[in-house]
Amino acid sequence: MTTQPARPDAPASPERTGSGRSHRGWWIFGTLAVAAATALAVWFGISATAGRVHWVYTGHDVVSESQVDIRFDLRRDPSRAVTCELEAQDGSHTVVGRTTVEVGPTDSSPSRHIESVQTATEAITGYLTQCWYSDEEPRDRG
Repeated sequence: MTTQPARPDAPASPERTGSGRSHRGWWIFGTLAVAAATALAVWFGISATAGRVHWVYTGHDVVSESQVDIRFDLRRDPSRAVTCELEAQDGSHTVVGRTTVEVGPTDSSPSRHIESVQTATEAITGYLTQCWYSDEEPRDRG
């Protein structure tokens, strides 16, 4: 049986170096960093929407050539009045009617509402563009 001499650049035995521990440390650090970033994003999201009016457009009915009724639900502080801006459009997406309505306080939230928009010509659709508390300024206006 012949033995070959060991190469001078090869390790003598498969010893474990410290790199396994350092990789584990980076995994732990990375996991904690991702968890912290996720928690921060959730906190910013909740704080940015807390106390605001939330609405859900639930449909519209073309009542006549000069009126569209718009249905929507509001989730808000039920003790405060809310102002909503409604629009009606014709087949070429031209605004043919726009109105602002105030929805008074209610007993509970969410609440369902139907409001009318008078139109200059016949509309094919109507929708809600924005809502805000009546005692505050709209978010996208000065």
